[in-house]
Amino acid sequence: MKRFIRSAVPATFLFCLLASVLVGSAGAELTDVEELGKLLFFDTNLSTPPGQSCAACHGPETAFAGPDSEINAHGAVYPGAVHVRFGNRKPPTAAYASFSPDFHYDEDEGLYVGGSFWDGRALNVVEQAKGPFLNRVEQNNPNMKVVINKIKHSDYAMLFQDIYGYGIFMDIEQAYQYMAEAIGAYEASEEVNPFSSKYDAYLAGETDLTEQEMRGLNLFEGQAMCSACHPSQPAEDGTPPLFTDFTYDNLGVPKNPENPWYDMPPAFNPDREDWIDLGLGGFLDDPAEYGKMKVPTLRNVGARPYEGFVQAFTHNGFFKSLRDVVDFYNTRDVADWPPPEYPENVNDEELGDLGLSDQDVDDIVAFLFTLTDGWSEDGYFAQPVVPGSAGEIRLDLGAVYPNPFRTTAQIEIRLQRPSRVEVAVHDLNGRLVRRLTGDRSLGAGLHRLVWDGTDDAGRNVPAGVYFTRIASGAEHEVQRVHLVR
Repeated sequence: MKRFIRSAVPATFLFCLLASVLVGSAGAELTDVEELGKLLFFDTNLSTPPGQSCAACHGPETAFAGPDSEINAHGAVYPGAVHVRFGNRKPPTAAYASFSPDFHYDEDEGLYVGGSFWDGRALNVVEQAKGPFLNRVEQNNPNMKVVINKIKHSDYAMLFQDIYGYGIFMDIEQAYQYMAEAIGAYEASEEVNPFSSKYDAYLAGETDLTEQEMRGLNLFEGQAMCSACHPSQPAEDGTPPLFTDFTYDNLGVPKNPENPWYDMPPAFNPDREDWIDLGLGGFLDDPAEYGKMKVPTLRNVGARPYEGFVQAFTHNGFFKSLRDVVDFYNTRDVADWPPPEYPENVNDEELGDLGLSDQDVDDIVAFLFTLTDGWSEDGYFAQPVVPGSAGEIRLDLGAVYPNPFRTTAQIEIRLQRPSRVEVAVHDLNGRLVRRLTGDRSLGAGLHRLVWDGTDDAGRNVPAGVYFTRIASGAEHEVQRVHLVR
């Protein structure tokens, strides 16, 4: 049971909350440690200056990858807490990253496997979680003590101490380790890794692929040789396919000329426009590994929160559509592509001249879209069924982000069909704080609402835990939101 259920909440409202959690999120309930990790992941106060959470670069609305269409459309590299500072690579997805083994050299295969970051410099997701908070071009905190002090004064400090012991904030290094472990636990949770794509349903015998999707799968596993690095069948232990072998490869991806890292001052990038991303080889200081980047999972590779949203692909975001990526794999060596960023060690065995037709490329792309989580048989994504006396109405109170928030929170709601609904914010005592829609009809599809931390009279409400609630007749769903001041 979630820790917030143990708060002092009136019995009637508590029952509604508990019912909505059990019905709307069956199988995805977070443990206390996972819940803490989620709070840390979305806390915008854990940067210097405040405002930059992990979710700024790993948004849940885009399956924990880069959530900003405008940034993706150009340099694809995200600014840090100091907004004139940029990193040098596109943020990878945090979804399914926890399945990566610890970084190691496989003696039998003669190659490096596992780890985190594009270049493998972190042993695993826990070690990866420690990095951004102290990185000057990301969350920019000067030391661990500053981060832990922010957590010590957060709304969830008591939860941190309940889990790790009273007085834990006195031991800065251990508290920082626990912070990273909690974030790693959240990233390993079912909420981040739901295995709920159409392809998962197909493997479970619950649906069929279309003729085009099946052609794409056959090409993916056959002529295109994609499955050589992106395995598409379950593991021997029954783990669903992760669509990565966690190895490293130089695909010959061109430079992205819009990468803002080229314009960073010499204190950060002394090579300026001559900088070359050496990837794994740069981390290991090994020329034989120069240019190699970690093979990413293809799960959610087609995830888009709305029509027209621009994605970015490969380590530097050079490609802006799945079709461009597949076309590059197909024709790199026979078409007029820009030269590789690092021309040595380029994989010339599994891509470059695959002989795929335009139809073949389209078919592979169609298959890749079956890897997006949240699929349902009617084709609508991320829709839990909420049963009720008036018949089944599909309601989904989706992502609330940022969460925690300081100024405004964006609240997503999704309706399977036009419905008369009310969306409102309540406090811990169940009292109505703010009506976001009133009781009115909304059309089918995705709707985004904004709460600015005020009540119905326009007054700022105190920092604390609140609940957003969507209701339609007897059906309802509740999502927790944290307001910080």
